[in-house]
Formats: sequence, structure tokens, C-alpha cells
Amino acid sequence: MTAMRTVGIVAATVAATAAVGGAAYWIYQRYKHKRDDAERTKAEDRPADFDDDGSDPVTPEERRARGHYIPRTEIGADVMKKFEEAFGGGYAPPKDEVIDHLTQEDVVLFGVESEPVPGYPETREEVLTAKVRTVERSVVRARVIGPVVHAEHHGSHAGHGFRVGDMVEVPRGVILLAARPKPTELEGYDSQGKSAATFQPSHKTKQTYEIHPGTPYDLVMPYITEDIEWYVDRELVKFELVGTKGLHQQIVFSEDSMRGGLTLRALDRDPKTGLVFVARWEFDIQP
Repeated sequence: MTAMRTVGIVAATVAATAAVGGAAYWIYQRYKHKRDDAERTKAEDRPADFDDDGSDPVTPEERRARGHYIPRTEIGADVMKKFEEAFGGGYAPPKDEVIDHLTQEDVVLFGVESEPVPGYPETREEVLTAKVRTVERSVVRARVIGPVVHAEHHGSHAGHGFRVGDMVEVPRGVILLAARPKPTELEGYDSQGKSAATFQPSHKTKQTYEIHPGTPYDLVMPYITEDIEWYVDRELVKFELVGTKGLHQQIVFSEDSMRGGLTLRALDRDPKTGLVFVARWEFDIQP
């Protein structure tokens, strides 16, 4: 029996990667609901340096959403019980032997907590899912996948800053669960997860968009035909056209794409006039 089977990697219990994340989120939110209600504060409880008139001396860096990992030992007993129930009673935190054998087909679940910043004194906790990229001695490098709910500030609560597409280094000691999702028969739009963002063409917005590989995004098209061809202006950049929904073209750049700036163009091959410009996007692929 392999190490993966010994510890119960729960491959048979997970229908899809998104389902793992969704289940974890539901479990943890039930546990947090009552505490969140008690923690809501009125506007007068905010720090004295918070001001809505534009004179706030706090810098954007000081107010940036940030957070930290939650050790397994600090996760509430009720939450751990819910995990055991959700995964068929066979749940156990993965041992080092299991983590050593994780592959890029696997995902890990871990808890994070936001940190208070000026104007947002309350904190949030959330269980996130990330797809494994590499396994190292003390951490697992993985890319965050959705759903992520509390990355940004909201009300008086600080966001934790862990966003879909981010590459994170998850300490082994905070990993709650390791799982191998079952292959899915889904095809087309949203088959690789929900879009992390939607981008209007750069030739209209004059913007360059930061993106992450292995993460789906929506491109807003002026129109869509079967004759549209796609071109990038640099080598060693690969992408997949996942599917369309209305005038949204979903796209994913591969993990092995070279990082940095690129231009993506959509051209329509007209049988009479040749290639016709449709739209252009400027991207900067982040780590």
C-alpha cells in the first residue's frame, strides 16, 4: 500500500478541485459565523487616524491587506470535527511521508488569518485551497485557487491578502488536508475554475494587466467568430482558450510560460480583406 493510500489522501472523496475549496470554505464559515457577528464594530470604534475626508495620513502600504498562516494546533476542535465529517471520517492531517509524495495533480488546504491595519481593526479567518507546484524541505509551493472570499478589506474587517493565482509557500505544519481531485468531464467555459478577473481590451483602457499562470481570466471581446486567430508577441509563452460565454473569452496561460510583459492580439481572418484587428491586451505575467 502506498503512502498516499495509507494516510487517506481522499482522492475518492473529492469530485473536483473547486469542490474541495468550496467544502472547506463552507465548513469554516459555519464555525466562524457567530464570532464574526460578535466582532462587528461601529464606525466610531475605528482608529483615530482613520478619516474619510482625504486627509488620512496612513500610507497605502500600511493599509495593504496582509495575513498569516494558522498552525494546525490553533484550528478549533469544532472545525477539525467538521473536516472529519466532510471527508467520510477518514480525515487526518498529512504526514511528511505523504507530503513528500505530492504531485502537481494534488491540492493542499490550509488556514489563513488577516492582520488588522489602520481603518480595519477586525480580522477574518479562511481556509484556502492551492494547487501543488513543488514540494520542498519545509514548505509546499502552491498556487491559490478559488473560491477566495476574504482577501480584501470589507467593512471594519481587514482582508488577508491571499488572492486567486498567488504563488504561496505553505509550511508543512499548517497543511490541514492533501487531496487529489478526481478527473472532471467538464469542458469549455469555467472547466478550469472561475475567472479570477475580467479584462477589457488594453487598446481601450490603456492598461497593462498583471496576471498569474495556471489561472483563468475572462477577456471581453467586441465580437466573437470562428475565424478569430490569436497571437502573442514573444516566444516561450503558451496559453489555452478555455471557452466562451457571451462575449467573454476565457483564457489560461500555462505554468511554463516565460514571466514578464507580453501583448496578446485577436485578429479576424476575413476571406475578402484578410486579417482584421479585433482587440489587444497588454499583460505582465507574474511569478
